[in-house]
Amino acid sequence: MTQALVSAEMAEAWRRDGALPLRGVFSDDWLALLREGVDRAMADPSPLSKDYARDGQGRFFTDHHMHRRLEPFRKFTHESPAAEICARLMGATKVNLFDEHLLVKEPGTDAPTYWHQDLPYFEMTGTQICSLWIPLDPVTAETGAMKFVRGSHRWNRLFRPIRIGEGKLVEESEEYDGEAPDIDAAPDEYDIAIWDYAPGDCVAFHGAVLHGATPNRSSTVRRRALAVRFAGDDVRWQPRAYIPSVPDRPDLEPGGPIDCDLYPVLWRAEGVEA
Repeated sequence: MTQALVSAEMAEAWRRDGALPLRGVFSDDWLALLREGVDRAMADPSPLSKDYARDGQGRFFTDHHMHRRLEPFRKFTHESPAAEICARLMGATKVNLFDEHLLVKEPGTDAPTYWHQDLPYFEMTGTQICSLWIPLDPVTAETGAMKFVRGSHRWNRLFRPIRIGEGKLVEESEEYDGEAPDIDAAPDEYDIAIWDYAPGDCVAFHGAVLHGATPNRSSTVRRRALAVRFAGDDVRWQPRAYIPSVPDRPDLEPGGPIDCDLYPVLWRAEGVEA
């Protein structure tokens, strides 16, 4: 079934553009499970949670690794089609779950998600990193849609991370390739993609693609979304100075595979041994 959701043409488009909308891939049952999980996570946040809302305008709630403590997220990450979808887009023979990131922009949250790449926030290196951003509400540019610079994952550049709700550079991080370009200052110079989503849709995007999101300027519509992140065959352990989403450090070797209890393998192709 999952194989039918990802055609060869879709995988080619994802690898070329770095971002691809997928329509109607998650059932109402999976969405109901995630909504239950969101309610529980927001009622009992972890120490990794943050609120990026500015000046008390709305609420921009984030948290990580909910599958380690809340059953709805564990069931979704381990049993839904998400892992196999990412594997087939990447052309991977196995995938590890290494993070899931809850991002809730309540109505009236006038805070964008500033342009950034995800890879500098992860203790990993490699080309096979895929996230599924799964909205639980209808999403438009008015309510907080994601936007991407198509093809930017193929620039072979890693930019310094920022604090996503503030747009400020992270001083503790490595220098990388300097600051990301100011996309909003010259949008016509870039191939920017932004899509609307209905519940059940998602967008798959590469760990090195430049992306951001609009504020939620609606007065009535929430924007609840879960980003589930998977790593494929070529991903290796790469310690970094600034990793905001890791509560504890795995016992891994730099340059070695990431397989461990904290980053479990959730899917393997048939005939591929552990």
